[in-house]
Amino acid sequence: MKINKLSMVMLLSGTLFFQAADKKEVVAEQNQSEMVAAGVLQKMPANVKNFLAKYYPKATIAKYESKTTLAGKKYEVKLNNGAEIDFDKNGNWEEISDKQGVNPVLIPAKIKTYLDQKYRGIKVESIDKDDNKIKIDLINDVDLEFDKSGKFLRIDQ
Repeated sequence: MKINKLSMVMLLSGTLFFQAADKKEVVAEQNQSEMVAAGVLQKMPANVKNFLAKYYPKATIAKYESKTTLAGKKYEVKLNNGAEIDFDKNGNWEEISDKQGVNPVLIPAKIKTYLDQKYRGIKVESIDKDDNKIKIDLINDVDLEFDKSGKFLRIDQ
C-alpha cells in the first residue's frame, strides 16, 4: 500500500510542477502612463526598452506581458500602432508582427536581398525566428521559409 501512496504523491507532484511551469504570469495590461506610474517599464529588460526606443520611437506600449516558461522568461509587447513583438529571456526579439510592415533593417541582409529580387515593394507583415528557420509572411499573403543563414527554403502553403 505504501508504494501506491508514494506513486500517487509523485504523480501529483509532477502534475503540479508542470502546471506551475506552464502558468502565465501577466505583469501588466495597462496604458503606458499607468505602466510608468506602476513601475512596470522599470521591470522591462533593458534590451526590450532599447529595441522599442530605436525601432518604434513614436509608438507607445498598449500591453506588456512577462511569461515564465520552462525555458525562462518571455516578454510580449503590443504597441498602440498594432505592432506586436515577442522577446526571449535575454530581451532579443523572436517574432515581430506589424501590418504596416516590419522595419526593413530588422530583416537579415541575405533575406532582404532575396525579397528585393523576388518581391520588390511588398512589405513584410511578420518575421519569426525559431530554432532552425526564419519565417516571413508578406502583406500579400505569401509565406516564405529560410534557414538560419538566410538561404531560401520554400514557399510555405
